[in-house]
This record gives sequence, structure tokens and C-alpha cells, in this order.
Amino acid sequence: MTKSVFYLSDGEVVESSEEREVKEKERESLVVKSFVDSVKEDLLANKIYLPTLPSLALEALVVINDADSSAHDLEKVISRDAALTARLIRYANSPLYRGLNTIASIRPAITRIGFQRVKNAVYAVSMKEVFRTSEKEIERRMNKLWTHSVKVGAQAAILAKGQPSLDPDIALVAGLVHDIGQIPLLIKACRYPELIANPGFLDKVLLKMHTQLGGSILKLWKFDQHVIDAAAEHEDLRRDPGDAPVDYVDVVQAANIMSYEGTGHPLASVDRSGIKAFARLEKAENDDSLDEETKKVEDVLF
Repeated sequence: MTKSVFYLSDGEVVESSEEREVKEKERESLVVKSFVDSVKEDLLANKIYLPTLPSLALEALVVINDADSSAHDLEKVISRDAALTARLIRYANSPLYRGLNTIASIRPAITRIGFQRVKNAVYAVSMKEVFRTSEKEIERRMNKLWTHSVKVGAQAAILAKGQPSLDPDIALVAGLVHDIGQIPLLIKACRYPELIANPGFLDKVLLKMHTQLGGSILKLWKFDQHVIDAAAEHEDLRRDPGDAPVDYVDVVQAANIMSYEGTGHPLASVDRSGIKAFARLEKAENDDSLDEETKKVEDVLF
């Protein structure tokens, strides 16, 4: 094919649109490669930024994991933080734990949820703090990421309620952290102005790296393997577990796709009939009751 070259009257050569597109792709490739290589170096040197849970939430988790601790011990820790207390009470009153009476204090909330299962509840109501940032360049993106994570977590929890082998609490946490690998990438991207200035570049980097990084972060945090798998595998639309039982990757993958319904995101128009997760779930399509319950769970987390 003949290359199109244009000349101005003074003889200056003007690039064709095809040439500009090629150069743009080459520049994008160099920026992305530089960033990806830097992230890999950080990982090898243990220099990657890792988000952390609030200190009081970590203290509560220590109490929960102590075999000699009681519900009273946990109540004393949680009660020191009014926000955490309020969120756990709202959590206990959510569709995940619908009881006959509305709970108004922390002790019956712990009782309703169950001492051991409170761990996932603490993770869920504390996770919002992990998505906060002081970096103005990515503040909007981080808020958007949290909003998306809440939608996926709530949807995954409600889908899991329809599966006897799954725990809605675990599904909720798995959904909330499914994109956790994006956080250190966004923080690091602040040092790459060209990535910040070109959302398309940054989106490609996030898609390329966040699942592997997310799985690594959750391993370091010692999360349940089911949650780690959901973070690491939810973007694999060709995933086919065969005859294995429905798992948390299924509900998070389905919830992630459903969360984009009605948007311009590529997953909004994906052919669900070709996604095994939808075939494996008994109920993985929006209806009025499912949507209503999902919104109630979302309200607990915002």
C-alpha cells in the first residue's frame, strides 16, 4: 500500500492520519511497557505499595481469630469506633441477615451474624477505607472503583444466596476486593503523567495487570483462597471449570458483568450465553427482587 504523504506550500511534510496513528500506538506501547516493567521490578524487590485495613478492623480480626476470645471481647473492640459499630449493625439488618426484629446495638448484631462469620463482615464494612487516597490525580478513579466494587460485592452476595454451597458473606468480600490489584497500580501511575493524562493507556495497564496483582495482595493479607481465586480469575471469560460445583469465581464474574449493564463498557455487550458462569448459576439475571435486594446491600457499604 502506498503511504499517504502531504506537503504544505512551503514544502513542509505533514504526516498522514495513518502515520500519526502508528506513532501514537508506538508511544503508547513504550509508556505501557515502561510502567509494566517498573511494576514487575517493584514486585521482585517487595517495593509495591500495599493498601492496608484500618487498625481497629485489624484489632477486631485478631480478637475473632483468637480461640479464647468471646463475643464480649469483640464487642469491646468494635464499640470503640462509632462508624464501625454503625456499619456492622446496618450489616446485620441487611437482606443477608434478615431477622424478625431490627437490631439497634452491636451485641445482638454479633449474635445474629455469628462470632466466626463476623470476620467477613468486618472486612466488608472496613474495606471502604482501603479505597481512599490523598493523590488528587486519581481520586475520581478511586471513588469510581469503590462504587463499582460495592455493586459487584452486593450482586455477588445476592447471587450466592441462591446457591446452597456458597456463603453470601464470602461472596460479598470477594466482590468488594475483586479489583483490589488496581489500587497499587493507580498509586504508582501518579508518577507517570502520560498515563494519568491518557485514560485509555491507563485502562489497558489496569486490565493487563490488576488480576495477578490482586491475587498477590490477598495472599499477603491471608484471605480465604476462594476470595483470592475470584480476584485472580474473574476477568477470564473463557474460564470453564467443567462439572466442578459453582464457586465464588462464578458469582463474582457474573456480578462483574451484570454491574456494567446499561453502560458503554465492553462487558455490557458481552454474549452471556458464552460465559460459563451464567450457565452454571441457577439465577444470574437481573429481576426486580434481585435488584432491590442488591441495592439494600449496597446501601450498607456506602
